[in-house]
Amino acid sequence: MTEQIYLQHPASNERVAVSTGFSWSACLLGFIWALMKRLWLLAVLLLAVDLIITLIGFVGAAADVISLILSIAFAIYCGMNANQWHRRALERKGYVVSSEL
Repeated sequence: MTEQIYLQHPASNERVAVSTGFSWSACLLGFIWALMKRLWLLAVLLLAVDLIITLIGFVGAAADVISLILSIAFAIYCGMNANQWHRRALERKGYVVSSEL
């Protein structure tokens, strides 16, 4: 079971739970996960990287393997960092870590 950190907006008292650790949804869905979390700029960046990795696969036979390895590595990277990206985006919007559950 993953742990969660609760963030609360001081003005609206809205609370958001952000998981810690690996995010399987970000690993498997990539830029779609960012769109669901309303991280627009990150979604565009993730889509751009995905497209670049896909275009590498069209270069030749050996590039297919390289593209596959890069794609898997990028998905794992996204899964490892996604929850931190989400938390930082909320903190930039004014959310603070809540001590209450």
